[in-house]
Amino acid sequence: MFNNNVANNVTKAVTVMNSNEKSPEEKKVAAKDLVAALIVIVLILVLNFVFGPWLWNNILRRLVPSLGKARWYDTVALSVLLGLVLPM
Repeated sequence: MFNNNVANNVTKAVTVMNSNEKSPEEKKVAAKDLVAALIVIVLILVLNFVFGPWLWNNILRRLVPSLGKARWYDTVALSVLLGLVLPM
């Protein structure tokens, strides 16, 4: 659901910004929407970089002792994989 909403908002904002029939006010709103979506994406990535390995190594490994230690790119790759396999 989240990925689909972000993709739809970005597509809509880019379409409005490239349209010649839209007013300058609508283009400003579209630009603000695009910047907000990009900030959200960057924030989610930073949170994943910081908290993903910590959650994996300190919480999940206690629950499932056979799991190995995760690095930052392991949790990001897992997030991308889950986003592709389990679209919401």
